[in-house]
Amino acid sequence: MPDLPLIILAAYFLVIFGVGVYATRFIGDTTDFLLAGRRLGLPLATATLCATHFGGGFVMGSGEWGFEHGLTGIAYAAGVGLSLVVLGLVAARRMRRLAMFTVPDYLGLRYGSEAVRLLGSLLSLVAIVGIIGAQVWAAQGALSIVGLDPTWAAIAATLLFIVYTALSGLWGVTLTDAVQLAIVFIGVPVAAVMAVNEAGGMTGIRAGIDSLDLSAGTDAYFSPLGAGLGLVLAAVVPTMMYTLIGQDFYQRLFAARNERIASRAAILAGALLVLFAAFPVLTGMAARALFGDGVEASQAIPQLISEVLPASAAAIVIAAIIGAIMSTADSLLMAGASHVTNDLYARFIEPGADMDSRRMLRLSRMATVAIGVLALWMALAFEAIIDLLLMSYTLYAAGVFIPVVLGLYWRRGNAAGAIAAILGGSGVGVAGELALIDFSGVPLIGGFPVIVVGAMASVLLYVAVSLSTPAPAEAQVRENP
Repeated sequence: MPDLPLIILAAYFLVIFGVGVYATRFIGDTTDFLLAGRRLGLPLATATLCATHFGGGFVMGSGEWGFEHGLTGIAYAAGVGLSLVVLGLVAARRMRRLAMFTVPDYLGLRYGSEAVRLLGSLLSLVAIVGIIGAQVWAAQGALSIVGLDPTWAAIAATLLFIVYTALSGLWGVTLTDAVQLAIVFIGVPVAAVMAVNEAGGMTGIRAGIDSLDLSAGTDAYFSPLGAGLGLVLAAVVPTMMYTLIGQDFYQRLFAARNERIASRAAILAGALLVLFAAFPVLTGMAARALFGDGVEASQAIPQLISEVLPASAAAIVIAAIIGAIMSTADSLLMAGASHVTNDLYARFIEPGADMDSRRMLRLSRMATVAIGVLALWMALAFEAIIDLLLMSYTLYAAGVFIPVVLGLYWRRGNAAGAIAAILGGSGVGVAGELALIDFSGVPLIGGFPVIVVGAMASVLLYVAVSLSTPAPAEAQVRENP
């Protein structure tokens, strides 16, 4: 690659770092650090919610799926947008009304149980580290396009978003998200349009696909359901379940100025993501038409950028990809730091600690660094992007989804039911993901994604155990949003 992409990327990194440093002036206490002082208006709340999902899985992962599965690859990207719309309609107002720090805060209040809070916090942390690892791996692939060593590229990208996140907290994350999103909204469509044109338009892509020996056939490749409903559900359902309980999303809702802004921001962010869902998929399809079977799916987008796009356009696209990745990774870092500070340290290590003390602010920053380093290890140990995302979703969402969402509407659910649901749902989900249990031949549930099977076990346990044990005290549910 010419030097121009490296120069543009260096300038971009300096701008992002400068924005993060600028945001430190708004950090006075832990509430500022973790929740931007609960002062986000509609534009910034929308941008940061949109950027939280617009990451490596959305851009690089959807491109890979487009390369392999054609238009069915749109399922993941469209699913993340739809999930934010559902979040805005179902839970945003109710949860923002409570003015909490974290989802485990809600679990602790709703069920009057520190055990439920602890389980929710630990599972969320595991999922967060796994998803950050996926973002770091995606950054490794994107930065290697400009000739950087992949391992050092991952380290450099990780250190960048760790530093500005640890310095400026959610204020810095929100402001850098807005900058990164603007670049993403330019770079991703530019890549798609130029790639499709290079392949000869949609007619040229179809001709290129026709020349390949695809088992499913060309018509299936150009159908949104061509790769099968199972693949669509496997992409959409885990993403939607995680979004409805994910700390990284609720942290933005809690940071919104009021509940109306929280709801509208989630709906608007979801609509924007749905509109952009086709671009990375079309880029992957164009790469398949251009390169055929001579390149692996994971290398299709990097090779397209390095060999097909002009240097100036390549630089913009790479910056957009890195921006998308870092905008998700920094959001997850903030979510993880809030668990360590608010849900673990202030509850179990030093109960009653003043969350707005300078010491807790320092602890939040230290937690941010520690989680980022752990995620780097995850990125170097695992090589899949969307697969790692979905595994992390399963671990957390299969167990915690039911106690959070059903707990919003069913007042009879109690702490015993929630504990049983979390342990049982997560256990079944992980056992299925690791192939310790084969659900394929089980009547009624054999065709469902593993995460759905885990959630089925979770809801059965939640209802059965709750009904067979004493009802929660009215004091535990009267605050139920």
